[in-house]
Order: sequence, then C-alpha cells, then structure tokens
Amino acid sequence: MIDKVIKDRLSEAKLLKSQYRRKEIRKYLDYYSGTSTEEYIRPYFQGDAFSEIPPALQNFTRKFINKVSGIYTLGAKRNVESDKYTELTPTKDVRMKHSERMTRLLGTIANRVYWNDGVFDYRPIYYFEAYFDENPFKPTAIIYPLLNKTADLSDNEGLQWEYWDSEKYIIMNEDGDIQNEKDNPYGILPFAFTHREDQIDSFYVEGANDIINCNEQVNISMTEMNLGLRFNMFGQPWVNGLNADQNMVRAGSNTILDMGDDGAYNITSPNGNIMEAIQNIKFQIELVASNNHLWIQWAESGGEVPSGISLMVKDMERKEDYYDDVSLWRLYEKELYDIERTIAGYNGISLPEEFGIDFYEVEYPKTVQDQILKDEFDLKQNLITQAKIMVRENKDLSLQQAQSIIEENKSVNADIIQEAPDANQNEN
Repeated sequence: MIDKVIKDRLSEAKLLKSQYRRKEIRKYLDYYSGTSTEEYIRPYFQGDAFSEIPPALQNFTRKFINKVSGIYTLGAKRNVESDKYTELTPTKDVRMKHSERMTRLLGTIANRVYWNDGVFDYRPIYYFEAYFDENPFKPTAIIYPLLNKTADLSDNEGLQWEYWDSEKYIIMNEDGDIQNEKDNPYGILPFAFTHREDQIDSFYVEGANDIINCNEQVNISMTEMNLGLRFNMFGQPWVNGLNADQNMVRAGSNTILDMGDDGAYNITSPNGNIMEAIQNIKFQIELVASNNHLWIQWAESGGEVPSGISLMVKDMERKEDYYDDVSLWRLYEKELYDIERTIAGYNGISLPEEFGIDFYEVEYPKTVQDQILKDEFDLKQNLITQAKIMVRENKDLSLQQAQSIIEENKSVNADIIQEAPDANQNEN
C-alpha cells in the first residue's frame, strides 16, 4: 500500500508538472506569434474594463527572440566531403534558423529529422514527453501530439500521439489505443534535442520567461494607462441633488438631469501622470533588453548613426554570448549529421563520417573606403579571392559561377583596353 501511494503521488506530481509545462509552452508560442494574448491579461482587470477600451497588445517578444538568435542569421557552411550532401539538405538553413529561435523561446525542443522525397527535412517539436534509461540527459524514447489538420474542415479526428524509440514507431489516439505500429528502420531516435544553454539539474531548460513576463506586464501597464487617459480626457461626472428614482453612473449629452434648486453637476478628472507611466514602461523594456545584452533605440532619441566601431563596443557582451552559442550549436549540428548519416545509409546513400561547420558571422557596417582597403589587403596576403568577394556580395552565386564571371569580365576588359590604343592612333 505504501509503495502504491508513493507511486501514485509521484505520477500525479509528474503529470501536474507536465501539464504546467505544456500550458507554459502554449503561452510562450502565443506571445511569439501574437495570438490571443489578451486572454493572459484579462484576469487582471474587472469584467467591464475591456468595454471601456480595447486591451493594449504590444508584441516585442518576437523581435527580442529573433534578435538574440544570431547563429543562423546568415546561414552556415557545412564541410562534408560529399557533393551529394548539399543536394540532400536544401532546407536546412531555413529550418535551423527557426529551430534556434524556438529553442531560445522555449528552452528545449526536439528536432525531427525525416526523409521526404529523396531529401532531408526538419521539423521542431515544441511539446513532448521524453523517457530515459540510466542517463537522465539522453532520452531513449519520445512521445508527442501530432499537429491536427485544423484547416481541413472535413477532418474530425481526435488528438493523435506519436511514439518513437530505437525499435518501434507507434501512432496512438487520445485514449491511448494503438492505431499504427511499425518497426523503427533506423535503429536510433531520429530526433536531435536542442537546449537554450547547458543543462543544469534537469533535461529541460527554462525558456525566455523574462521576455514573456515583461511583455505581459507592459500590456497590463499600457492597458491601465489607456484607461487612465480615457478618464483624464472625459473625467468622471458627478451630481448633487439629483431628482431621480435611481442612481445614474453615466449621462450622455442627450440626457436631461433634474437636479432641483440646490443641485450641481461637475466633472472630476484623475491626476494621474501619463508621462511617468510611459517612462516606467520604457524602463521595463530597457531592463529586460539589457539582461539579454540588447539595447533599445527609441524613435525620439535622434542622434547620429553610430559607426561600426561604436556598435562593436556596444555589442561586446552579446558577441561573447554568440561565441558561446556557436560552440553549443556545433555539437547540435554534429548530432543532426549523425542522424542524417544513419537515415541516408538506410536509403542507400553513403555519407562520410567526418563533419565540420562554419557559421557565417554578421559583420559590423564599414564605409566603402574601409571595405576597399580591407579587401585589397586580404587579396595581397592571399587571405581571400576575387570570387569569394563576389559571392559575399551575391549569395546566389557559387564560387565556380563567380570565378567564371570574373574570367569573362577579364577577357572583355582586356579587349576594351587593347582596342583603346588603336582608337587613339587612328584619331592621331
């Protein structure tokens, strides 16, 4: 009996924790996408408050999350000694950019690698339950809800769940009944788990709760400010000596009040300071931005455009975070590659074991003259080629295409230079 009670209590506690985490994930996704965020601030106001004004629904969560997610801003170069690999991963940079942002937002996500029409594709799983053996940081099984076809009006299926381990692949309905069961052909979990930072005492890592909480607080403050502004503008009317059978809370311009001989009608406005409220809202946003090594430029600040050097100094702390993140995401890319290699082998494609990756780093702005001087120095020291400079300016070109264009331009320019002296001689 004691064992049963303990197991039941532990199961109940884990279930409550899982439900809380799923609710938290839904809230974070709503704030990132700007979906139904008024539901999160409605409990802080009386029922008739939103009948006075619409709620303020500002969304800076997406901007902050995208800003701190800089690993895949310009993509990455994956060093694999196989020409086939680039053809197999046409969507990887796009998918990984989204996965990085969701990892920043939620803390921990699962990235499904699957084979689709002869190429790889990747999908992030936001909510999932992981199961472990001896290693509490390496899942051996995963279960997650499948995305419903909500856009299909003919779809009336209930919630479905997908289960994976190294041996089985199962689809279940919301009652836990198995609808489809197959052998896992890969022998591994086709999922790579990415975390916002290194795990400390749990498999799951906390998400961007500071940004979400600040966004919620700003929406509350701005809604209250708008309510105060409404009352400041129109005031609260009050009367003395009203001759009426019942109290009147509001009276329009088309309403006649009978106040008797000694009656009086007045309008009182609150003495709230709107500018102080605005400054408080700015302070909250600036504080959470500073904690994430971001800086805010308000529209009324004005001033000159900062130089590349001043931006570099101002952005130093976030740059340090960037290099830490690069080391972490190298490990995730290697895990993804190992999964890709296994899946490719199952489909009859051999990929080499060695894998490397270089992340393209965003450069601070330079003047045209500074860029010319740097390019000339790099060319003289053989640190770069003309083709690489052309690819840097036009990402749609390959190195071979850029080199071909340069050779063609050299040939055309040489002909023009050769014809120029002949033209001068004819004129003479």
